[in-house]
Amino acid sequence: MLIPNSIYINQDKLPDNVTTYNQEQIINEFYSKLDDKIKTVNVTDILIENKDEYIYFKTDHHMTSFGAYLAYMKYCSVANIEAEKLSNFERKTVSTKFLGTFDSKAQIPNQEKDIIEIYINQKNSEIKSAEYDNETTKSIFNTEYLDKKDKYSFFLNGNNAKVVVKTNVENGKKLLVIKDSYAHIMAQFICQNYEEIHFIDPRYYKASLTEYTIKNNITEILFLYNTSNLVSDLGILSVH
Repeated sequence: MLIPNSIYINQDKLPDNVTTYNQEQIINEFYSKLDDKIKTVNVTDILIENKDEYIYFKTDHHMTSFGAYLAYMKYCSVANIEAEKLSNFERKTVSTKFLGTFDSKAQIPNQEKDIIEIYINQKNSEIKSAEYDNETTKSIFNTEYLDKKDKYSFFLNGNNAKVVVKTNVENGKKLLVIKDSYAHIMAQFICQNYEEIHFIDPRYYKASLTEYTIKNNITEILFLYNTSNLVSDLGILSVH
């Protein structure tokens, strides 16, 4: 699953003298070079269809929770699993004061702040454990970050080489997510369908993922990256 950035989805809102590269073309070209046995998830169409909704933060390069839910629905349709209905979540605002990476670069005075929402239910709020690089908790959310500048790290405790989430879903399914930070906000939805989710960031994790997959009895693998990061992140070259 390669996810386009907001600058591509909202390119009609750019000034006339600003151009951006065709991320959809890059995604399609990347998909075309994969083995036919590998399933690909097209999220570009559904994001374009909903581009007037709040699917990307305005001051940050990540998707909002609703944008992540749209991507989750497309993933479920390809993975042949049933997506949790939106009506089965409680929509909760956790911050109204988020200023992200775009704001850090632009530093526009009196910038309107973003809102961070989550979609909560029993499956993602009552898990067995979340094992991060340096600590183990019982939550995929870290409220301490909501009082800090880096509020996006509220999701999945920020950047870690490896995170292992064990849910209360009992179906024997174990998912390995090879990812960048776009996967963090999707964790709340992926928890709905898997007993274990192993999140690996190849920027920091350098061991063999083939050996990791065998050792941990992984049943499915999802490669999830935002397109801009895909074309610039040399950490992907270490995936083996």
